[in-house]
Amino acid sequence: MFNIKLRGLYYICNKIPIRTLRSRTKRSDHNPNPGLENRLRVFRKEGIGINNENAEEFVEQSDSNFYDVGQAYNQHLNETLIGKHELRHQIVKEKYFKENMPNLLTWSEKEQIRHLASTQPDEWTPKRIAESFPITESVAKKLLKYPWKPATEQRIARHDASAMRNWRELKEGTLDIPEDLRKHFLKFSERTIPPLNKKSLKVDLSSKKMGEFEQIIQKCAMKEEEKEKYRETRTEDQTIKENKNVSKKDNKMVTLDELTRKIKDRLEQGDNVNLNDHIIVDSINTLKTESSTKETNSTEIELTNENRETSLTNFKENNEEVLIDNYPERIRIPKKAYKRGATYKVNDCFYDDDGRFLYRVIGMTS
Repeated sequence: MFNIKLRGLYYICNKIPIRTLRSRTKRSDHNPNPGLENRLRVFRKEGIGINNENAEEFVEQSDSNFYDVGQAYNQHLNETLIGKHELRHQIVKEKYFKENMPNLLTWSEKEQIRHLASTQPDEWTPKRIAESFPITESVAKKLLKYPWKPATEQRIARHDASAMRNWRELKEGTLDIPEDLRKHFLKFSERTIPPLNKKSLKVDLSSKKMGEFEQIIQKCAMKEEEKEKYRETRTEDQTIKENKNVSKKDNKMVTLDELTRKIKDRLEQGDNVNLNDHIIVDSINTLKTESSTKETNSTEIELTNENRETSLTNFKENNEEVLIDNYPERIRIPKKAYKRGATYKVNDCFYDDDGRFLYRVIGMTS
């Protein structure tokens, strides 16, 4: 069985090259100029009329001349540089020389433009919108890119009023715009403006997304608020405890000495003592010190009276007078003693290397 299958495979392999040879003989003769014929076939498919007479001339003109490759490359570079310069010029113009176009669209018309561009973006391109509405193509792109969301109905009313004021100035000819735009905008002067649908107005009250730096600041502020709340609750708890302790105290009549003794006992035990108790203890201590000082002063006076001498023996007058303001504001430093950055001392005054007064140590002689 296995030998029979191998034999069939051998017959199939012999037939394949024979078939290929037969198919080659049936083919037409090769074209002597296949490259030229193929190029002509491509040109005819593109719709270029080429006859047998002008075929060679057309092909010669379409061939690239390798002697002029440098010139063609330079031309290509110039075209790219011109494109870059034009793009840069356009960017600078849009950035620094913006054309302040007046707003001639009401809020409802802007909503209509956004709806058309969102539902049918392929049909309602910025160019098509500029043709169908009183707006330029650049303004249409900005309108679709940056949607304006008013806060209240009053803001929409002010927006529509400014648009109608611009229309009035446009009809009077006082609006400063180019003449071609004026003609284009006047085509829409007699249009019917759709009224404002209040149901479609959705006030955006969603909070804006915070950045990373703003989140850090908010976390720090929340921590500070928590600390302040903790301090407030702690002080409230302390005041409540103090009030409870005051209410627990008995209302018995107590002398000042007994009260001070109780306060001192509490201080020695380490208990909390109110500010009023501290004031009482301090006042009692000051009274005691004042009484003791009075007693010592009286005894000292008596002793001095007893030991007082009857006659004056000797008195020496102090002739040294301290003149506070009597010092020179500036001195002259000799060349031999001059040193840059040094300080110079004259009596009790100090001066810098320019001879200007710095400071004074009163009573300093050496």
